Amino acid sequence: MSRSTFSGPIKAGTNKYNTYANVGTTVLNQYTALTQNGTNAVSQTLYIPAGSRIVNILVDVNVVWNSGTSATLSVGTAAAGTEYASSVDVKTATGRITPTFTATQLTNMLSTPIDVAATGTYDACSAVVVTVTPVGTAATTGTVNVTVVYTQTDDRNTYNTQ
Repeated sequence: MSRSTFSGPIKAGTNKYNTYANVGTTVLNQYTALTQNGTNAVSQTLYIPAGSRIVNILVDVNVVWNSGTSATLSVGTAAAGTEYASSVDVKTATGRITPTFTATQLTNMLSTPIDVAATGTYDACSAVVVTVTPVGTAATTGTVNVTVVYTQTDDRNTYNTQ
């Protein structure tokens, strides 16, 4: 299978400069899976272009975490961070969960920060860290898949990547 990679942002539409302008930004996503490890919090880091707008976070609980007291998922800029989502219960039931976002989280999702500076080889990017924190007796089951849905910024003045 072949693959194409674009540096973006990718814009699409048929009318760019008139009354009926319909050009928009492509919606992108990145995915990660987390599986319980017996006792500790589990984190995975996704990297998206700096200044991206997070549109949604989808949490698919395939197997509930059976830790003693609770198991909550959070999404932020570091392990156990809550800048984008917090207190998502992954212990109670399987299925798709969309977090309930706070006003602060929605504001944070409008433009992700530069967490990894640009170099001569790489553009600046943002770390999006997904963490499940179990509490109580050690979990022996638990699998969750998380998809971060986002668009890239087109503000070259704010996020000069080179």
